Amino acid sequence: MNYIEARNAEELCDVLGLPRSYAPRLRFRRDLVIAIRKTVRKKKWTHAQAAKIANVGRTVITAVMNGNLRGVSTDRLMDIAQNLGLKLKLEVA
Repeated sequence: MNYIEARNAEELCDVLGLPRSYAPRLRFRRDLVIAIRKTVRKKKWTHAQAAKIANVGRTVITAVMNGNLRGVSTDRLMDIAQNLGLKLKLEVA
């Protein structure tokens, strides 16, 4: 199996065949996942505890914690983050 390294969101778009204009979305999803992971670890929740608080199945939390976002929409990540007590802020520049 061959691996290709992407150093930033723009390069990841190139690898995935997405337009570079999609890079901010990838960064936003990355930031959501990082915030969710930090919260779960800081609170020392099990995946089952975090799932109950986030109102999703344990397998969804496990997938997010492991970086497997296939099938997890940005809207769902936002819902999980908010249910875990995070406040979301979107800035437009």
